[in-house]
Amino acid sequence: MLSIFDPFINAAYLLVSWLAPLTGTAGAIVVFVMAVRLCLHPLVRIQVRGEQTRAEIMPKLKEIQDKHKGNQERLNQELAAFYGGEGKGMFAGCLPMLIQLPIFSVMYRLFLSPTVGGHPNLLLTHTLLGTPLSTVFLTSPSIAAVCLFAAMAAVATWSALRMATGPKFLRVLPYASVVFAMFVPLAAGLYLLTTTTWTAVERALLMRRREKVTV
Repeated sequence: MLSIFDPFINAAYLLVSWLAPLTGTAGAIVVFVMAVRLCLHPLVRIQVRGEQTRAEIMPKLKEIQDKHKGNQERLNQELAAFYGGEGKGMFAGCLPMLIQLPIFSVMYRLFLSPTVGGHPNLLLTHTLLGTPLSTVFLTSPSIAAVCLFAAMAAVATWSALRMATGPKFLRVLPYASVVFAMFVPLAAGLYLLTTTTWTAVERALLMRRREKVTV
């Protein structure tokens, strides 16, 4: 069944296949994902600014809601004024996030699908530490998969520790990719490791930079 993502998956497949002889297939996956994430960096900067803006104005929003919770008409008026002015920052960063979703979908499906453009996905026939990239951990555990999971767990733990002051469910969220990687081919797991590591480092650097600016 054809998908609107197929042309983009085919293009990504050709690019990774072109890189593979230069870096090895596993290296090509890493290089490709990092190149895409680098191109998306300006959007991530906007998204992070929007998240921080929402965090800063949430106390004011709660104050308005508590102050006028007994008067629905006045509450609606105050909220309308809030969203029309300072509150518009609450939605900053939503568009960059939506733009990123189909790109991540293309990358993920490229390293998950057994076929691309009606032909076998040859990327999955290559190996990492002697293990085919098409191997799923649950069906055939390997040294390569164990190393990958160890690296993913380390990244998830670091991300969780940085969320120590947030809600508890957010601290567990980074481990979702580790569990999910057990059910997908090794190539998709390598993509998950690369993109989650990039996300963790990228957000840490952006947050540190903004903290220095606000001090």
